[in-house]
Amino acid sequence: MNSEAIYQALFDRLSTNVEGLVTVSRRLRHFNHVTPEQRPAMFITQGNQQEVPEHGLNSKVELAAEVYLYIHEADRDKPPSSQMNVFIDRVRAAIQPDHPDVNECQTLGGLVEHCWIEGTVEVYEAVENMLDDQAIAIIPIRILTTN
Repeated sequence: MNSEAIYQALFDRLSTNVEGLVTVSRRLRHFNHVTPEQRPAMFITQGNQQEVPEHGLNSKVELAAEVYLYIHEADRDKPPSSQMNVFIDRVRAAIQPDHPDVNECQTLGGLVEHCWIEGTVEVYEAVENMLDDQAIAIIPIRILTTN
């Protein structure tokens, strides 16, 4: 198992398959430091890793990542969530298996057993005097592999 190769493959997959992004990085920036011109922005961070030993077998390893999406909506008549929903759906589509008729798992090019979204997708939208014309989403990603 090569953890760095796995996280880079996740980044590569999402950054090339989620259309319409202006900024992408594996280094998280605070939303106040991402200008409207730099949005839509996506940041992918590494999370915790859980290892479960299997007697006589390779350990199961679950890696975690989080996808941060930042949106700016200049039109005051439109809710930022309208644009955010499009990008959340694009992340969902990008993480789907390449060939679901053959393999129902996203393997990140054969590096892992499966990669999927699991948990609560947190969405924060247009809080007056705090986020105003912005929306932020945090999407939890899980990756199963063996060591």
